[in-house]
Amino acid sequence: MKRHLLIAGLASLAACGSGDTVEMENASVGEVAQEMRKADPDQTFVNPGKWKQTATLVEVDAPGMPPQVAEAMRKSMGTSQVHETCLTAEKAKNPREDFFTGADKNCRYEHFKWGDGKIDLKMLCTHENATQTMELAGTYQPNSYKMAMSVASKGSNPAEAMNMKMNVDAQRVGECDASQG
Repeated sequence: MKRHLLIAGLASLAACGSGDTVEMENASVGEVAQEMRKADPDQTFVNPGKWKQTATLVEVDAPGMPPQVAEAMRKSMGTSQVHETCLTAEKAKNPREDFFTGADKNCRYEHFKWGDGKIDLKMLCTHENATQTMELAGTYQPNSYKMAMSVASKGSNPAEAMNMKMNVDAQRVGECDASQG
């Protein structure tokens, strides 16, 4: 899982104004992005600026993983990865539709609920030999958000299965540096 992509995507998504609500089921990534843009086309989804996100791994289960790799993952539980990103005014107003999926076009939202300071979604990505399910729930305000996320991956054999849970907390910490804009 590309945690940097996910964390940057959360910054693009996480602080939409609480006055609008978007609720969809069995929707493509593009359909959700289109509805989010229609909710209030003049509103930015987050306040632009420098964002600091902290992702903490709280649980991991990978039965087919080699013992030394599993032990390294267990040792990383409870540790946090901190990432700073600059969100320009343009990106805040027009987040990309692939904020969670990257270039992956094989994903659909089972459900997507956004509004009144809360988000709840479940997305399924299917590939020829693998599936990945991501669930995300949390709260947001214009300058911060808190999310709990779980990811379940299944491959073509049981050794390729992995379940992971993490928490992501983020705050807007100021203006972007001149080199970031």
